[in-house]
Formats: sequence, C-alpha cells, structure tokens
Amino acid sequence: MKHRLLAALCVVIAGSMALTAAAPKSGGMLVYGKTKDARTLDPGGVDEGNSSMVVSQIFESLLTYKPGTTEIIPWLATSYAFSKDNMALTFKLRPNVKFHDGTPMNADAVVFSLKRQNDKTIPFNQYGPWKYWSSKGWSATDKDPGIIKDIVKVDDTTVKVLLNKPDNTVLYNFTLYFTGIVSPTAAQKLGAEFKNHPVGTGPFQFVEWQKDSHVALKRFEGYWGQKAHLAGVIFKVFPDEQARILALKKGEADMMDPVGPEGMKTIEADPALKLQRGDTFSIGYLSLNCETGPFVSKQLRQAFNYAVNKKEILDSVYGKSGVAEKLPMPSLLWGYDKTVPGYDYNVAKAKALVKASGVTTPIKINIIYLPAWRPYNPSGKRVAEILQAQLKAVGFEANLQTFDMGTYWDNMDAGKFDVGMTGWTGEGDPDDYLFNLFTEGYNNSARWKNKEYVDLVTRAKMVAGIPERSKLYAKAERILMDDASVCMLARGVEFRPMNAKVQGWITYPTGKMNLATVWMDK
Repeated sequence: MKHRLLAALCVVIAGSMALTAAAPKSGGMLVYGKTKDARTLDPGGVDEGNSSMVVSQIFESLLTYKPGTTEIIPWLATSYAFSKDNMALTFKLRPNVKFHDGTPMNADAVVFSLKRQNDKTIPFNQYGPWKYWSSKGWSATDKDPGIIKDIVKVDDTTVKVLLNKPDNTVLYNFTLYFTGIVSPTAAQKLGAEFKNHPVGTGPFQFVEWQKDSHVALKRFEGYWGQKAHLAGVIFKVFPDEQARILALKKGEADMMDPVGPEGMKTIEADPALKLQRGDTFSIGYLSLNCETGPFVSKQLRQAFNYAVNKKEILDSVYGKSGVAEKLPMPSLLWGYDKTVPGYDYNVAKAKALVKASGVTTPIKINIIYLPAWRPYNPSGKRVAEILQAQLKAVGFEANLQTFDMGTYWDNMDAGKFDVGMTGWTGEGDPDDYLFNLFTEGYNNSARWKNKEYVDLVTRAKMVAGIPERSKLYAKAERILMDDASVCMLARGVEFRPMNAKVQGWITYPTGKMNLATVWMDK
C-alpha cells in the first residue's frame, strides 16, 4: 500500500536519540496515527494540538524556532527590527516564495493574513473566531484598544506591525501557527470553506480531508527552501490508544501520538518499533472554577490543592512520561521562581481548611476529565478516578463526567464544571503561561480574577530584560499560587512511538511538529 524509499537527515539535538548518518533520499508516504481529528485547517482559527500538528506542515510564519530549541530565527521574513520606541516591528520578507496555488507570498499576503484577525471591518474577519489572537490581548475590546494597532504594507517586501503600547512578548508570537501566512487569493475565493481547503507556503500541501478519518498532504515541489524528504503524509485518526499501537505494530501507521506507561511497555517490547524521548513545555493542571460553585471559596481551593497526592498520580498514570512541577509553567523556562511555596500533600491541612470554610460536608463537586490522551495528561479518566478517592478523604464528593473532545473544550470555555482537567504547551516566554492562561480570555478556564496579578504580568510585557521581567513574574507567581485557582498535575515528557525505520524526527519543547525533516530508512 505504501512505498518506502530510502531517505535520511543528519540531526544532532539535545534530548533526542542519536540518528543514523545515512545520506538523505526522497520518497515514502508516512502515516501518522493521531488521537482526534483536526477542528479547523485555517491557522488563524487553531487553538488546540490536533489541528496545529496538521497546519504546521501546510503553513509557515514570518519567524520560526531553530530546530529543537526556542531560539527565534527568521523564516518567511529574512530580518526583523523594532523601532527605537518599541512601538513598531518591521519585517523584511523573503523574496520568490510561492503559495501552493502559485500566487506570490508578499506584503499584501502578510497584511491580509494578520489583519483579518485584528480588524473587524475586513470581510474575512467574519470567519473567525480568532481565539488565539484575542487571547494574546492583540485585538481591541470594549475595555482596551489591544496591543496591535495596525499591520501595514511599506512595499512589496516590507511589512510593519504597529503597536498601541510597547510589548516585549510580541516577537515570539510570530513563530506560531496562528500567525501563519495564508494565500489571500484562495482565502477570499473560498471564504468559510478555506478552513477545509487550506493553502499556504509550507513544505507540504493539502490534498484532502475526510472528517474523522484522515487528512492527506503531499510534498510541495515548488517549496522555496529544502524540500521535504517524504513524498507525503497522512494524518489518520485512531481514537483508541490500543488501536493506534496495533496499527503501528502491523505497519498501518509509521508514527503516532505519545502513549501512557502501559503503551510504552508494548512499544519497547517490539524490536521493530522505538520510542523517541524529548523534554517538553507541556503542563497538565486542574482548573477550579472561581466564578461559581464551591471553589468561589479560596479556603476550599487551597484545601483541594493540599488534598491531591500528586506523587500517586505521577507514579500510577504518568510513569516516566511526566515530572512534578510546582507552578503552572515549566521549570525549564526562565522566570520560574523555585522559592515560591507550593502545596504538598497534607490531608490534615486540607481537612482544617474545609472546616474553616464553614461549608457542610460532603461537598459535592463535578469533575470533568479529558476524554483522550494529551501531551500533558496520558489518561484523564485514570487521573479523575484517583482524584475522586483522594478528595473523598477530606470531605469532597466528586462526580466524574466526560464528553467527546469538541464538547469537552466547549464546556471548559463556558465554565460548565467545578473542576476541569486541562493543560498547555506554551512557548519559550513566561508570558505564554502567566499572562495567556490567567488573565481575561478563554484560556483562563478557572475564570480567576486578580487585579494585582494582572498588573504585574502586564508590566512584565513592557519592561526590557529577563532580570527585570523575572522579578515581576516572581511576585505574580506568589499571588497565583496563594489564590490556588489551579492544581498542578505534572509536566509532560514526550516518548513518541514510531517504526524503527523512521528517522530525522526532532522534538521541539514547544510541541511544534515539523515533518519536513523526517525520512524513512528501508
């Protein structure tokens, strides 16, 4: 069914397995087994991993990360520069880049791709929502003009992003999929259907999407840079982990989403398969609804945190695919203050706080849990079952509930829970955690509000230099932990299963997927 030709790429990266030094040869169709189908293939509308892994092959942004790192390098732009007052960011664009439909990638395309998310007067804006753009505070609201004032064309190869206020976190966002550059010709022609028929500049171009089955891509022969080694990629949906593993063992899939501890044992026992390890910035946590229900009480939120035995969850569910984290951001990242007090497992403290709250026990709560594997949580159901038992010991009576993935995230966004299981794979800046997840916006699933905290993380955007920003983040982290709006579970460690023939895979800590470097040895 699939023809595999020799291909190779020599890569050396910290945390990755040593790769063979064979010379690269083109060819082969890679089947990637994924947990869930994409929700959209328009990069501006993407806000979750099952969509981003696909659009990252089709679209490119002005900047990217150096492979396997969070070092920002130019990509569709050849250079970038801030103005002296930090109120404008100018990009010089790479010449002679074509979209998959043959039209040119130029300043008009960049302005259209970005401005459609920022300007409600542009007709294409109606095809949002542009959740990621708005969650960054980039677009105007009734209360705030937003960070991005305008995106303007200077000439065919120069674009200027104008800001309403200085913001040192703007730059890294131009590495992300939501700032991917789309073909204006295709987008304006297709309108609402563009999300189902994407056209970008990336190393792979769209072929077809059969919903809940697969997305097929082929190598873009007109690519401006190093062409992909693979002839194409098929992202095939296998909702069940055991079904994905079986497909990998039978050769019906070549690579797949990471698995839990039991799945890892199965992979390790098969000499035709392998697991490739990599550290990630993925964090898993529980959001406690601060807007309604019992967790409006800070004492009950703190009691909940003390009642959770995270070591038991790590040992029983994560195994070596997770490590303990105190704060809701990765300790691998600058700005993480290790001196901030956390919540150790302490049943006595939890019981005392429940008693002090004055709420009659048992306190009935509704926990919604993730229906499928996520990079920060290998099994939402197993985590929820352990939580249910642990919480009972201090006076909480937990009802467990889940939904299909789309409905699950809709309920998280709408605050239809007391305890919601969630997580985040962020970027190489604390802002993507501390501002993005805990200020106003849909990513603040705990619906937590604290003005002092917001002031601190907003100021941290504006000051220059890591030392000064870190001081502000340290103060903010203490407020965040004391208010206990979330309960940390773990940081994910990636063990990605693949056929032993698959080579050239690079793990990015941010979760970025780049299949252009992958090849299959025969």
